[in-house]
Amino acid sequence: MAKENILLIFNPVSGRQKARTMIYRIVNFLSENNCKTTIFATTKQGDATKLVKEHGLECDRIICCGGDGTLNEVFSGLAAMDIKIPVGYIPTGTTNDLANALGLASNEKRAMHLALNGYPRELDLGTFNDDKYFSYVASFGAFSNVAYETPQWLKNHLGRASYFFYGISEIGEIRSHRVRIIADDTEIDGDFVYGSVSNSTIIGGLVKLPEESIRLDDGKFEVMLIRTPKDPFDLHHIVQGLANQDYRDDAVLFFTASQVSFTFEGDVPWTVDGEYAGESRKVNITNMQQRVNIMVE
Repeated sequence: MAKENILLIFNPVSGRQKARTMIYRIVNFLSENNCKTTIFATTKQGDATKLVKEHGLECDRIICCGGDGTLNEVFSGLAAMDIKIPVGYIPTGTTNDLANALGLASNEKRAMHLALNGYPRELDLGTFNDDKYFSYVASFGAFSNVAYETPQWLKNHLGRASYFFYGISEIGEIRSHRVRIIADDTEIDGDFVYGSVSNSTIIGGLVKLPEESIRLDDGKFEVMLIRTPKDPFDLHHIVQGLANQDYRDDAVLFFTASQVSFTFEGDVPWTVDGEYAGESRKVNITNMQQRVNIMVE
């Protein structure tokens, strides 16, 4: 039986530096399963995308060991090259939103088994303007910055709870944004404190969307918009509704679309798969249906 060529990319600082402690066991597992493995550790943002572009054509499968941001970079490299290579994902980040949405195992041995021996599942990918991609969410506004501004030491000590505690400290910084949104053929104008375009049942490890109505390969994104609350009590009511998956509040708009554009009055910071994506006055998002393959149970 011919050896399978594996490109293993791991982020040694993701989560609680879990990948660093797992790497020997992963390589040993791959060796025992007749794999020829080329290993790279990321050292800075963008490394995983660069590694996929440089070595992707030499492998039969890519295995990503890291968090949502590392997986985003792997997918971004494949999308930029316009190729489909199966991706195994061993999640070691703080929230692992996409892994949880896909039901990927948090157990180490099971995760390794799925990465190598699972079944490929097609996933939609999103384009963010013309220079970025996202696998599960692009967002602006309230708490969108929590994922990338929460200090790594706090993530390492508290895990997912670190986002909650850091987010509480940001409540006083919530800003309202005047925006015009075109979602497929529908136009919406108004003042909003939050907006997300997602392909997941979980956002930020905290907000859960209705699983029964969400498919990750249907060419549609789930769009959530939160209107500017009248006062802090109104904000509390909205947040409580989101926590209970109750989207009937008039302040919360929830719908699906394949293409979404946002036009703001000024530059607004955005987050893409938990990483800072810069500030933009105009953002265009398009669904690339079934663009990548990820190994699942």
